Amino acid sequence: MTAFLLMCAIISLFWTPGSAYDITIANRFLPSSAAHWLGTDQFGRDIASMLMTGTQNSIVVAFVAVSIGLFIGVSLGLLAAAKRGWTEEIIMRFSDFSFAFPAILSAIMLTAILGPGGVNSILAIGLYNIPVFARLTRGSANSIWTREFVMAARASGKGRFRITFEHHLPNTRS
Repeated sequence: MTAFLLMCAIISLFWTPGSAYDITIANRFLPSSAAHWLGTDQFGRDIASMLMTGTQNSIVVAFVAVSIGLFIGVSLGLLAAAKRGWTEEIIMRFSDFSFAFPAILSAIMLTAILGPGGVNSILAIGLYNIPVFARLTRGSANSIWTREFVMAARASGKGRFRITFEHHLPNTRS
């Protein structure tokens, strides 16, 4: 399914079966045909073309939002696993606090503060993913601290941060 959506997004950069933007009231609510594969909407726009063009936006939003959550969440999770103590407690309590609010409530609150728009939607989705990635990464990284290759790295004199980025980051699966 993902490959199909990616293919539709790439093809729609160069070609669509009709116009996704031109309003032609005379062509409204047409059924499926050779000219309009999925018919037309109330404004006469080609539905197949709108779906192909809309796929681009969906892919960009998903990629950027997950990248925000992944980068910040994995960094916080690795920091929590490496530092332990108060740092770990603060990061994990922040995660617990953010899990207390439903995603839609957080998105509405962010939209009320920053205003509506695509960038703010991407930001809301990305911010909601941060504690998810932080918790998964911390749990996975904590289980790696007992492994033999980490003990060997500690015995060779490497510090916690160097071990974290040389051994934990490549071996953490979240």
